[in-house]
Amino acid sequence: MTAAALVAIALTVVPQTWLVERDGTSTAGVTVTDRGVTLAFAIGSGPARAQFAAVVTPIPAGLTAFSRVSFAAHASRPMRINVDLRPAGTHDPPRWRRSIYLDRTPRTVTVPFDDMRPIGGGSGPAPLASIGALMFVVDTNNTRPGTSGEVTLTGVVLER
Repeated sequence: MTAAALVAIALTVVPQTWLVERDGTSTAGVTVTDRGVTLAFAIGSGPARAQFAAVVTPIPAGLTAFSRVSFAAHASRPMRINVDLRPAGTHDPPRWRRSIYLDRTPRTVTVPFDDMRPIGGGSGPAPLASIGALMFVVDTNNTRPGTSGEVTLTGVVLER
């Protein structure tokens, strides 16, 4: 596929739509620039109890027209983060997840939706028609409580 054809089928996620979500003990902030979005986080201390910080963008029309998300990313320290798809609707719906590794070296990442696995009560493949949010999550599945740092994402696109 040519670069021009890829651009024709890619949807750049609108930078103004980035939101922060976190549990009550963690802190998080988002900085959006023309170069990308940075999540600054501090995971709540104490025993691991599902503390998290996330940068989230709404997906108002679902993802049936797309098969993957691609982006460039790096982190302030070596770490794993989760890329999650969350259906619209009720509080704390199941999600579909893929873990990725980041460090200080910027790298291009492509996450096919077929590679994402259900968590939190979901089953089967992600219900692309009902996905309401794309999430980039730092949590205690991969990060120790009390850890702080930054994750920077650039060029986030949904692709066919």
